[in-house]
Amino acid sequence: MDLKPFYDYLLIKGYKEETSRNRYLNVLYFLDFIKKEPLEITAQDVYFYYDYLKQKTAQRKHQKPLKHSSILHHIRSIELYSIFLFEMKKTTELLQIKLPKSKYEDDFVREILSLNEIEQLYEIAEIKQKIMLHLAYGCGLRVSELVAVNKEDIYLKEQLLIVPKGKFSKRRIIPFTSKMKDDFLVFLDKETSNQQALLTNSKGVRMQQWTYNKMLKELLKQIGVSTHRIPKISMHSLRHSVATHLLENGMPLEQVRDFLGHDQLETTQIYTH
Repeated sequence: MDLKPFYDYLLIKGYKEETSRNRYLNVLYFLDFIKKEPLEITAQDVYFYYDYLKQKTAQRKHQKPLKHSSILHHIRSIELYSIFLFEMKKTTELLQIKLPKSKYEDDFVREILSLNEIEQLYEIAEIKQKIMLHLAYGCGLRVSELVAVNKEDIYLKEQLLIVPKGKFSKRRIIPFTSKMKDDFLVFLDKETSNQQALLTNSKGVRMQQWTYNKMLKELLKQIGVSTHRIPKISMHSLRHSVATHLLENGMPLEQVRDFLGHDQLETTQIYTH
């Protein structure tokens, strides 16, 4: 079976060559195992293969066992192949795969906030706290990028935030909504600090990560987030939350990658877990 079009598809989507080759081989192994034509494959076949990989791992006495993350990569490759067939109009249905929860999955879980919790945060937040939420959630900034935001990086007329030096010194432009523009205007109108930094602490100097985290946790307590969850939630959780919400609402992975400023699609794919 010729899977070269699938390999090319992954490259076009933005995956690295090594990743594309591994995905290609994973699907090849699966098809060889299941002995079916691609369009005949069902979700049950994938579950059967998943169980086979787990059993195979348990039986590897004299070899290094497959990590659970590696098994998940195999399954994700099959999911991508299903998406490929769907986008190429070879099929009208996507495979709906829901794997049983495993203790190993805790390694991949990142605490995120629900849309309802985000809305509650905005409802009770004062203007400075709203600006923090706009930057971390609305614009999806990394904590280091949030700390570095200056007043001159906010282009109100164009409704754009410029990140002049993100990760790996990568510059990116992030559009923001009219509501965010209104809040920026209110905040800047009240802001009397002559500091270059957009947000400053009680001493009038640039706010740092621990201050942002403290502000966030105070808000979380006010909206009634359970005490066992709060220690797991940080400013970076807001970035993970907006990425998850965008994906859940149908934004293509490639667009989420650009929004977050990732170099590789593999990094963005973390959020699909």
